[in-house]
Amino acid sequence: MTDRPDPSLHPAPQEWLGAFDRRTQENPWKLALEGSGAGIWEWDLRTGVQAHSQRWEEILGYNGSELSSGFQEFTRLVHPDDVVPVQAAVAAYLAGRAVSFSADLRMRHKSGAWIWIESCGMVVSRAEDGTPLRMIGTHTDISARKQAEEDLRQLNAQLLQQTRLLQTTTASISQGIFVFDADLRLISFNYRVCELLDLPQEFLAATPTLLQISQRQMARGDFGPEGQLVDSNARAYVLGGGKDQPPEHFLRVTPQGRTLEVKSQTLPDGGMVRTFADVSDYVQAQTARKRLDLLLTATQTLAQVGGWEVDGVHDRVFWTEGVYRIFQTTPQEYTPGTALATVERVFTPASVAKIRASYAAGLEQTTLHDYELEAITFRGEHIWLHATGTTVWENGKMLSRTSVLQNITERKQAQIALQETENRWKLALESTGDGVWDWHIHSGTEYFSKRLLEMYGFAEGEFPDLAAELDRRTHPDDVAQMERDRQAHFQGLTPIYTNEHRVLCKNGTWKWVLTRGMLISRDALGQPARMIGTHTDITDRKASEAMIRQQAFFDTLTGLPNRRMLRDRLEQEIKHCKRDAQQLAILFIDLDHFKEVNDTLGHDNGDLLLVEAGKRIQSCLRETDTVARMGGDEFTVILTELTDVSRLEPTLQKILRALEQVFQLGNEQAFVSASIGITLYPLDGKDIEDLFKNADQALYVAKGAGRNRFSFFTPALQEAAQTRVRLAHDLRTGLQEQQFRLVYQPIVELATGSVHKAEALIRWQHPTRGLVSPVEFIPIAESSGLIVDIGEWVFQQAARQVQQWRAGLHPDFQISVNKSPVQFHHDSQGKLPWAQQLQAMGLPGSGIVVEITEGLLLDTNARVTDHLLELADGGIQVSLDDFGTGYSSLSYLQKFDIDFIKIDQSFVRHLIPASTEMALCKAMIVMAHELGMQVIAEGVETVQQRDLLAAAGCDYAQGYLFSRPLAGADFEAFWARVQQPGGDWEI
Repeated sequence: MTDRPDPSLHPAPQEWLGAFDRRTQENPWKLALEGSGAGIWEWDLRTGVQAHSQRWEEILGYNGSELSSGFQEFTRLVHPDDVVPVQAAVAAYLAGRAVSFSADLRMRHKSGAWIWIESCGMVVSRAEDGTPLRMIGTHTDISARKQAEEDLRQLNAQLLQQTRLLQTTTASISQGIFVFDADLRLISFNYRVCELLDLPQEFLAATPTLLQISQRQMARGDFGPEGQLVDSNARAYVLGGGKDQPPEHFLRVTPQGRTLEVKSQTLPDGGMVRTFADVSDYVQAQTARKRLDLLLTATQTLAQVGGWEVDGVHDRVFWTEGVYRIFQTTPQEYTPGTALATVERVFTPASVAKIRASYAAGLEQTTLHDYELEAITFRGEHIWLHATGTTVWENGKMLSRTSVLQNITERKQAQIALQETENRWKLALESTGDGVWDWHIHSGTEYFSKRLLEMYGFAEGEFPDLAAELDRRTHPDDVAQMERDRQAHFQGLTPIYTNEHRVLCKNGTWKWVLTRGMLISRDALGQPARMIGTHTDITDRKASEAMIRQQAFFDTLTGLPNRRMLRDRLEQEIKHCKRDAQQLAILFIDLDHFKEVNDTLGHDNGDLLLVEAGKRIQSCLRETDTVARMGGDEFTVILTELTDVSRLEPTLQKILRALEQVFQLGNEQAFVSASIGITLYPLDGKDIEDLFKNADQALYVAKGAGRNRFSFFTPALQEAAQTRVRLAHDLRTGLQEQQFRLVYQPIVELATGSVHKAEALIRWQHPTRGLVSPVEFIPIAESSGLIVDIGEWVFQQAARQVQQWRAGLHPDFQISVNKSPVQFHHDSQGKLPWAQQLQAMGLPGSGIVVEITEGLLLDTNARVTDHLLELADGGIQVSLDDFGTGYSSLSYLQKFDIDFIKIDQSFVRHLIPASTEMALCKAMIVMAHELGMQVIAEGVETVQQRDLLAAAGCDYAQGYLFSRPLAGADFEAFWARVQQPGGDWEI
């Protein structure tokens, strides 16, 4: 080395280092190199100054302020064993003996560990004469690569050791081995294969192909003529030189008579491993065993026996071939599992229980077993087996069991056939019933089977063997029919004796039985001598029939006969009437106001009322009469054996009085009444349907007359019913032909006498009947559903009229229209709501008032509630008509937006000072005002009535005192008169 500083070891001043950092920041290539994870170093070869980047220090675990860049620091960090090799590599590069500088060295990490560094560099500046002036390079952390290389070296060492072990193993095993490459060229073999195939080691060492080896063997005749010494499944493959896919294994015999087992395994790379094993001794043993097996199989087949062995320690079962044949299966189809699982697979439940019990008999230490078992083969055939054998026990546990099974099905079937022959009569009879009897008629003795005695609660020996004793226990109501059926069979009129009757059991209960029997012998005179038969318990069937009858013919709620039973009884009673020239009455009874009870007190209380009503009606009748519930709140009564129709009235009055009494429904009380329609047979009709129609028409009249009364059918009622039918038909055309018109009754404001309200009332001008009262046609319109279209027409007419009168009479004029409950229940789909129709006409909702009845408020139907709310939302006011006559509650007045109540004319008609009517009117007026409602009095006909109502604070009134209902033009003339001083009336 020269006396100038060794450029590879000279320290680097800090000033130069700062300049290096600045140059690094300015050089984008260095920045990029830094970004790759390598540390950068720079070496001035003239001064020997060295500098490095921050990343160079970070590789060693330092930051820029911890590590100096001097020579001593560098040599301190380099592994002592690597200093000289690094210096030599630098010198060789600078001297031109190496194309580049690159060296792997170890350096000390800050943590104290040695890390491997790959140092690479190159000269980047030379003097004019070519002398190197400056080098730059990188340091890269290659510790992971070095570790991988070390792991690979260790792996190679292990593989080398395993290869040597494998070679040693293959040389010592008894099997011959060939290993071929993907071209089927031999690459390895052991000495044993040379012995087994009689092939020279020198020949195999020359790496012949599989084809060459096969050709040499065929040339010597190793495979026999046409390959006869090779298994048939591999013969084509061997004679073809091994070109095709080899079989996994096959047998071949050598010329020396040894049997070789050849196995081939294809390797993933296309190569192959082939082994040769000398199995001559095994094959000879197998041949001898097969001979013995054939002998054993033939013996077992002839004797139909097989061996069954249980390994109790490992819980396994082993079968001989004979057992497989017995159960009609093969080892390929079924492999025995655990002891109990195998038993359950082939034996019936009864046999399984017997075997299971024998497995648990360890405490008895029974070494021998012998029993007969029933089994089911794999083909589903039932067979019988005789099992005998021995069991080895230890400490109460079964170690093993060996059994010999023999198929004894034919013998067992013969025994069963014999038993069936002996007991055929008993089995035949027991198959048709539960209990068997055998009656010796002359002696009176009778044999009763155990099951028959058990049926009646007796044990064997408790019941006398006498036919009379069983007859004595027959229900008295059934004895006569039983005797008739028995005699009919004795006389040969029936082939089989059959009868159903009740028998008294030991515990005192009655049991229904079906007895069936047949004479099996007669005496010399032809009289019955012996008869056998059965008793079958049919109590449940009778109970089911009774329940079905109850459900089919009786009302489930009240227990009364239903419509079907009523018709059946009515048919029977009519037959009696025809035969005895008598008459009967049919009553249709309908409970008044029952719907209000359901709506206010609930359906449960309504059901209680119906049950009690049925009982009350029954209490008013004779036992021979019939009460039936037809459905809902309708009852029907049949009164029979009538001699004088005039005597019906006391019964009718008794029913009415009974039903108008208070009904106590738990903590609630309810009051109803009844309407009754009566028709008579044969006076009013002879056909059941006609009688029902008559009673219904009479009921209709009773209800129309005020309810809580009865009405007899008359021909006039029938005519009225026919009239209603014709009116219903005429109603349909009446609306189309504009036969209806509206009249308007003024509603007067009592405080001022002004008239800006009126009630619209419909009238029907029939083309032939003349003026038809609403009382006649409105109920018909409601029942037929036509009220919906009629109501819509009334509203539209009233809306047009109020539009006209608001323009000509009063800006706030208001017309009330009646709306039927049927309209509230009807689905108005397709029709505009009234509020929208008014809006389309430019009218506010206040132009119309809808009048409803009290009963509508009790309707719990959601459609009614929604309809009322819809009216309120549209600004249409609601008036409660006929207030005080219905069945309502104050809570309903609060629930719905009611604007007016109309005091019914029944309270106004007899209104005088200090009267009950006056007190009631005052109470209704005060109540309405407190609830924010106004009051309209109906039916005002006298000045005194008007003055009393005005004094009580009533807001409005209407009635004949002021005006009758008027046509539109007449109403306008009336209104003009009352506006003038001294008009028709004064307030």
